[in-house]
Amino acid sequence: LIIFLLLSTNAFSAEDPELNFTIKKFEEAKKSGETIVVAAWAKYCGTCKKQKVVLDQAEKDFNNVLFLYYNHPKMKDVAKYLKIDYRSTILVYKGNTEVSRTLGQLDKSIIYSNIKKGI
Repeated sequence: LIIFLLLSTNAFSAEDPELNFTIKKFEEAKKSGETIVVAAWAKYCGTCKKQKVVLDQAEKDFNNVLFLYYNHPKMKDVAKYLKIDYRSTILVYKGNTEVSRTLGQLDKSIIYSNIKKGI
């Protein structure tokens, strides 16, 4: 049973993202008018890992978009700052404007459509 659980949690495994979110980096990108994708990540979150597979491809397909990741349970100040209550939340900003907020979204076409709202 333990082996099954360990294998099943890694079935949709993606590499842990570089947790690169800082409020300073985020605010500078907003001021410059960039399109920004922010993902609330938790290592134990299966949905987050599935989203990361889609976001990894999106980073290749949208090279003019800044992708930022933060550890949701550990970086409570960031969660509060962004008004994010749950891991697996993806935000898209165009400059200072939030153009999309989804929770638990796994559908690549919807995630891509939301990113395009910021371009």
